[in-house]
Amino acid sequence: MNLRFCAVLCMLMVLNGEDLWAETSVFWVADGPMGSDFDGDGKVTFTDFLHFVNSFNANSEDESYDPRTDLNEDGVTNFNDFLAFSSSYGQAKTPAEPSGDRYIIYVADVDDSSVMALDSDSHLILDYLPYRGPGGVIVSADQQSIYVTEVFGFFKMDTRHEVQFSVPVESRGKAVLSLDQTRAYVADQVQDLVRVVDVVNGVTVDSILVGNRPIDVALSPDGTKLYVANQTDQNVVVVDLVTMAVTARIIIGDIPLEISITQDGARAYVTNWSRGVISVLDLNTNQVAGALQIDQGGAFGAEFSPDKSLLYVSAQGALLEIDVAHNLIVRTLRLGDDSTVLGVSPDGSRAYVTTLVRQAGGPGLTVVDLNEWKILGRLRGFFFPREIAFRTVPRIMEPQ
Repeated sequence: MNLRFCAVLCMLMVLNGEDLWAETSVFWVADGPMGSDFDGDGKVTFTDFLHFVNSFNANSEDESYDPRTDLNEDGVTNFNDFLAFSSSYGQAKTPAEPSGDRYIIYVADVDDSSVMALDSDSHLILDYLPYRGPGGVIVSADQQSIYVTEVFGFFKMDTRHEVQFSVPVESRGKAVLSLDQTRAYVADQVQDLVRVVDVVNGVTVDSILVGNRPIDVALSPDGTKLYVANQTDQNVVVVDLVTMAVTARIIIGDIPLEISITQDGARAYVTNWSRGVISVLDLNTNQVAGALQIDQGGAFGAEFSPDKSLLYVSAQGALLEIDVAHNLIVRTLRLGDDSTVLGVSPDGSRAYVTTLVRQAGGPGLTVVDLNEWKILGRLRGFFFPREIAFRTVPRIMEPQ
């Protein structure tokens, strides 16, 4: 059984509600020498050596196995890992001066039945929020509200992560907010609807029948149209938000996964599960205008840079950078054996990509420096998150 099939099988089991892991322990593993800093104190010392010894000769099936000490990620802590640890011993991290705002990373992990909140500086877990198979998480434009879609409801939280309201929805689909932030358009995958939720008063005000298993939703830049990707129908439907009616159906020809609309609203990029292309839609004519051929068999996640000049796509273990103006793939970075959703930080400096690495303790988030185009490290212990969102928070400066 090949790895791609295994990854697909696992994700299908998760989408159908199967519980593959009962518990999740998320931890940060830096790339390079600091990957041997097991206690996270910024230097590789004798304490880290003792930690390494406790896991030596253990494989992934042993209770004593610690994936952090498996430095070459081959499923066993052995002499090769000792050589890597030895080369890092005594090294210390150069402290970086914090600048600008920091952000909180929200990861909706459907199998762990949680939304985790992590700090962007330390990658430590700030909060663990239990939800029933969450399929989406978004943050309001003013950074004051967090919304979660899950199996039985749509929830609004404040910045203390206290629930303000919940609305019954049978969904593991995504949601998007209206331009004025007063409504949410929520994909209900069970009822094949998009539900319109008044997020000020916490009530459902309308619903739109869109097609079989809507998985993703995207808003036009002027806020007048909603684009919905339907998995089973293999199409993208266009909804007029004035009349609340479907006005067009665009056939994709494969399972569409995510929709990304350009800043001018003229084009949309749609990732395809298995065709080896990224579909390009002309939103003026509501037709497929063409496709970007990729070396990988399929693509999953897609997110723009903050200025929308670049599109980042996860494709079977690789991260692609696309020049939107020229429709060209300009850079490719290999991350692992498979990949699904991704998120781009608010400042555009990092990408967080859900990645599966062979014999490396299961899936996790690979953190990529988008300026240097290199892997910074991995957040290990997740399954396959369904959505990643960010909330910018002011950095509290320490007194001099």
